[in-house]
Amino acid sequence: MAFIEKQEHAGQTYYYLVKSFRLSAKKVRKARIFLGASVPPKEKLQALLVELEKKAPKRYSAEHLNVELSKQLDDLRASSAVFKSFPDDAIPKDFVVRFTYNSNAIEGNPLTLRETALVLSDRIAPQGTGTDSVIEAINGKEAWEFAKSYSGQLNEAFLLKLQYQVTKNTSCRLQGKYRDSHVGITGSEWVPPKPQAVQEQIKKLFQGYSQKRKRLHPVELAAWVHNRLVQIHPFTDGNGRTARLVLNWILMKGKFPPLIIFVKNKQEYYSMIEAGDEGSDKPIANFIGKQLVEQYTFRKEE
Repeated sequence: MAFIEKQEHAGQTYYYLVKSFRLSAKKVRKARIFLGASVPPKEKLQALLVELEKKAPKRYSAEHLNVELSKQLDDLRASSAVFKSFPDDAIPKDFVVRFTYNSNAIEGNPLTLRETALVLSDRIAPQGTGTDSVIEAINGKEAWEFAKSYSGQLNEAFLLKLQYQVTKNTSCRLQGKYRDSHVGITGSEWVPPKPQAVQEQIKKLFQGYSQKRKRLHPVELAAWVHNRLVQIHPFTDGNGRTARLVLNWILMKGKFPPLIIFVKNKQEYYSMIEAGDEGSDKPIANFIGKQLVEQYTFRKEE
């Protein structure tokens, strides 16, 4: 927590903005910014708080992000840390509607953005739409709220519950359970593991996450987990939507704001996933980082 520190030097009082950063269970480091002989107004303090957050010791390294993008993401993260959560006007009030619409649309849900908004706000089912399409919109919002409020670890119970929230009350045969049959990914040459290997692959994913989360940049970590989930394709349905929810959960856990992958960027997004299938997570990491910076640097109308 940041605080104002007062010091006396040669009979004169000076002020410093101070914050303690924990390096380990027993070691703490303080960072200071000199304020002068008086405390500046609130607006100036907010800007200085952002600068102070940049002095925080980095607990992770960026292996794939380009240098300029990494700096922009550090600024974004510092702002997030200062406000604990983003200011009311930073994250659009209709974020959940837009996230749900775009995530579902990527998977072929025919509801428009306006129809999705009507379903989520007034529970109005547009004429001519299938039951699953409407339920998927409702599920998308509820799954988002579940992921946003979840404070536990990335584990099997969380992953299965998330997929259940995404697919409940739809025609999906296995809800909250791993698939029991072979699957293919439309438009991709990637062959997911056999059903009997899914649980072991997911276990390795969790182990990898535990090893990487303390040293890898949160955006790169989120990209890595997202790609592994898509590759394993552990469910009969809801794989992409679940992976994007997990991606956002990791970003928020890493003190970044949530991200929308817009349906208009679907082909580019799929290309980044295919690069991951070929062994490179660099494209998807930079894609996600770029989308974050764009979405929170200026408002894009979609």
